[in-house]
Amino acid sequence: MAKSRKSGFSVVLFGSAALAPEIPRALTKLGCTAKAVSSAEEAFKALETGRHAVLIADIDQPGIVYSEFLKECKKSNGETAIILLAGEVDVETAFEAARLGAFQFLPKPVEIDKLADAADRGLDGARLKREAESVRQIIVGYRTFDRFVVGKSKMMLEIAGVIEKVAESRASTVLIQGESGTGKELVARGIHFQGPSKDKPFMEINCASLPEHLLESELFGYEKGAFTDARAKKKGLVELSEGGTLFLDEIGEMPPGLQSRVLRLIETKRFRSVGGVDDIVVNTRIIAATNRDLKVAMDQQKFRSDLYFRLMVIPIYVPALRERKQDIPILSSYFIDHFNKELTRSVRGLSREARDVMMRYHWPGNVRELRNVVERAILLESTDLILAEHLPAEMLDKTQAGPSGISLSREDAVPISLQEAEKRAIIKALEWAGGNKSSAARVLGITRQTLRQKLKKYNVVDF
Repeated sequence: MAKSRKSGFSVVLFGSAALAPEIPRALTKLGCTAKAVSSAEEAFKALETGRHAVLIADIDQPGIVYSEFLKECKKSNGETAIILLAGEVDVETAFEAARLGAFQFLPKPVEIDKLADAADRGLDGARLKREAESVRQIIVGYRTFDRFVVGKSKMMLEIAGVIEKVAESRASTVLIQGESGTGKELVARGIHFQGPSKDKPFMEINCASLPEHLLESELFGYEKGAFTDARAKKKGLVELSEGGTLFLDEIGEMPPGLQSRVLRLIETKRFRSVGGVDDIVVNTRIIAATNRDLKVAMDQQKFRSDLYFRLMVIPIYVPALRERKQDIPILSSYFIDHFNKELTRSVRGLSREARDVMMRYHWPGNVRELRNVVERAILLESTDLILAEHLPAEMLDKTQAGPSGISLSREDAVPISLQEAEKRAIIKALEWAGGNKSSAARVLGITRQTLRQKLKKYNVVDF
């Protein structure tokens, strides 16, 4: 079990049975620390600090009434998982304890495996709550209607900072680049809805979705009689976005003839509708996005270089999900919360095994694929956790990657230096382990201290 999942959490031990030597040893294996207290009052004070995820209490002591003890624990901290130990536990008492908030009621002598399992589940609950709280903290200030730019990786935090700065000024054009499914539209919405024009229109169009003549009409509108079916004048998205934002998705697919019209719009803030003779002046911000390499398209004379440089005033690259795997747990928590509300479910989070599978997977469909995986699991399954078996079959394919280490891509087959090969292996191991240096070191067959030295040597800092 990966220690990092429980690191930062502590268990309070109260009473003689809870202090048996094998119990702290079992908790150490879970990766958490234990704090022993000698009285009920000390236990209550420890819970008040909020640092302890689980309380294990032997209540067979003079002056301890389990019902009153539970009530006081809940007053001190309603989030702590309370595991009670007692010599005799009948069904009625166990039900009453559960009603009062006990996480589990176990008989003595204590079976260490059962106690460790209960503590592990209590710690997992605390982890899930911490991840959910992280989501709430990160998404504050990045709301775009019902969507958010979510992530705590260095790359996503940098993007969030750029969004905040760019949103303050409406003058600059923005080009958002990245693979399909990475969230380019969300970045565009973040820029618009955090800026001073958030109450103005946000109009968007996919430039690859329409043939050239229809795309032109949708963008610039047309006059009555401009063509056979033009029975009435129609405003285009450029005019409708007055004072707000026009988002041109997949601009790399825009036909060259329209590219010149968009360039004129950016440079002069003027355009003419199809069939029109007079210029229309607009105050519209242009944000474009593409999953194509526009430099290659320019070399192939499929994209205008002057338009490229006009769009590149503010370039934003949205990384693929495989480049920021540390965001997978927090994105999963966000989508779980979203679909719990939408589908009226109460899924608490990911099981450890499901999380491990997700961290190993390559995510060719990026964040969009992750969203679909979570939605499917919540829709089709009825458990309170998303389990590994709820994930698509292709994610469970052991050829993706695994504890044996690192799957090789065609890129890895290119001859490189031993130092570069070692650096890549370290980065891939850290990605597989979700940033857990102890797990990555075990996969690589080196000590954690050696891994630290190599991270410093190769200047690997984003883990």
